[in-house]
Amino acid sequence: MKDDDLKRPTPEEMLQVAKSEEKAKKGQLTIYLGYAPGVGKTYSMLSDAHLRKNEGIDIVVGYAETHNRPETEKLLEGLEVIPPLIVEYKGIKLKEVDFEKILKRRPQIAIIDELAHTNPPSFTNSKRYQDIEELLNAGIDVYTAVNVQHIESFKDIVLQVSKISIKETVPDSFFQQAFEIKLVDITPEELLKRLKEGKIYVENMAKSAIDQYFKVGNLLALRQIALRVVADSVDEKMRLYMIQHAIAGPWSIKKKVLVGVFASPYAKQLVRATYRFANEIDAQWIALHVETQKNKTFTKEEIDWLNGALDLVRTLGGQIVWLKGDDAAKEIIDYAKSHNVTKIVIGKPKKFSLFSRSIPEKLITGTKNIDIYMLDLKEEKINLKKKKIEFIYSNQYVIALFNIFVVSIFGYILREYLNNINMISLFFLALIFNALFLQFLPVLLSTFASLLIFDFLFIQPYYSFAISDLNYFLTFIVYSVAVLTINILASKLKTIIKTLKESQKREIGLYEFSTDLVMARNINQVLSLTINHIKKLFLFETAIFIREKEKIKLGAKTEKFEISPEIKGIASWCLINKKAAGLGTETFSNTNSLYLPMLTAKDSYGVIAIKITNKKNFKIDDRIALDAITRLSAMALERIYNLA
Repeated sequence: MKDDDLKRPTPEEMLQVAKSEEKAKKGQLTIYLGYAPGVGKTYSMLSDAHLRKNEGIDIVVGYAETHNRPETEKLLEGLEVIPPLIVEYKGIKLKEVDFEKILKRRPQIAIIDELAHTNPPSFTNSKRYQDIEELLNAGIDVYTAVNVQHIESFKDIVLQVSKISIKETVPDSFFQQAFEIKLVDITPEELLKRLKEGKIYVENMAKSAIDQYFKVGNLLALRQIALRVVADSVDEKMRLYMIQHAIAGPWSIKKKVLVGVFASPYAKQLVRATYRFANEIDAQWIALHVETQKNKTFTKEEIDWLNGALDLVRTLGGQIVWLKGDDAAKEIIDYAKSHNVTKIVIGKPKKFSLFSRSIPEKLITGTKNIDIYMLDLKEEKINLKKKKIEFIYSNQYVIALFNIFVVSIFGYILREYLNNINMISLFFLALIFNALFLQFLPVLLSTFASLLIFDFLFIQPYYSFAISDLNYFLTFIVYSVAVLTINILASKLKTIIKTLKESQKREIGLYEFSTDLVMARNINQVLSLTINHIKKLFLFETAIFIREKEKIKLGAKTEKFEISPEIKGIASWCLINKKAAGLGTETFSNTNSLYLPMLTAKDSYGVIAIKITNKKNFKIDDRIALDAITRLSAMALERIYNLA
């Protein structure tokens, strides 16, 4: 056997090649990358535009931010400029890119500056890079420009370096689409000279921010990051070239990195750091959240932290796993062992407890042959609101106290006939009932109330809280501790049973769905199974649109789902752009429906529209399950189309 045979690419690497070839069918993206404002990105982009025009290529300027620099504005002469779209927002007239005109004009290349720009609320997409993706999907090449601080995964590093929080970011997955990243580079000394000469537009930045940002040390650090981004891009191109041409190389087994995501203000930092780490070691990365009983008591702020972090995972291209259990560390360890995870990333705890082990401690002691990385996340100015103790389960308080009240009356009537040990047994019986069926706080209150009543009515001297015989009192205390222990264990057991039932219901449902899909022989059967399963599992109204010659038509729907031109328009957008839209996304986010494209590795076969009636009850794990249903349906449709 030859040496080269041992080093052939794996199927996963060949899939990467297929994806890169699929990208080549779309428009090509060229990004002019700088490390700070004023390095000359727009100037370089417009200079190249003149070269392309001289080569006979049809190129237009969709938007160029010249910052009133004469030398840059002069480069617009001789180029076709698409007039900007004037949008009024909060009394201010904004100049925005007219993407519809560009799509109608269909040039070979369109220049769109300010990649990280946020669109006005009236726009379909919330970010400009999403509009650029639509141009690329339409087969139009795009030249765009951005500074390195706007790359999502570097946001925390830039904050650490410059002490300036960047609000507008572009996901790293968008940069990975780039056909070419051109570094526009000048020395920090030359940049500072341009700043002093007034050649850099920084009108919107506060003077303190300018003084902080444009320091030699900051600029050197940002320049190093920009160089690293370009170097990584070249490395990836070289790796793909070696795979495509079967050049022998060190084709290693893909590593797996797992990050534990919790409802924490530092969750996004952890996700970004894990993404960078996984990229550095060329590893697949997974974000895992364990839903425990605590999830039910999350504040709105905590829910936003968790959802924001998981949305970021999706944006950066990571895999989301949602598990349920009563011990987060145990679930993480079990998942890591069963899925061949090689490294686990988690935040360094801010403090350690003497009475309970932290999750990092459990991970370190509970794993073998898995590396544990604890990241020291940077402190931020975060308004941490204390949870308000809400007295929920009011009916449980009534039941708990009523039980004690009944036992007290019964015991008082029989006080002359029962000794104190028997009396304690009566109270103990009532408290055990409370412990098995009620929540902790009602049980604690009823235990405390029974202690006072027993002392007041049944321990001499009667009708006072004085204690003459400590034996009975200590016995009651021991029984009370036993009751609270029983309550805690019973609550854990009920949580585990409920979690198992929910997980089992969903897993059985998905298993039955996948089994039925295998037996489906035509498109109508697939659509009917999909709609019925979503309705059964989530009680959501659903419609499925299928592809018909690059357009969509309604394939199936539930009775109460009303189809409007807007719904069809969003579904068509999803089919063309092969991206989810609607609730929980950055596109058509104001609608109350979620639109999921039915994608396989080869093609897009349709769109599932799901009407979310109660947004509060729609959780991240619901979205994960719906994604799984959508993929299974798409695979079934692909099989049927191939057989036809």
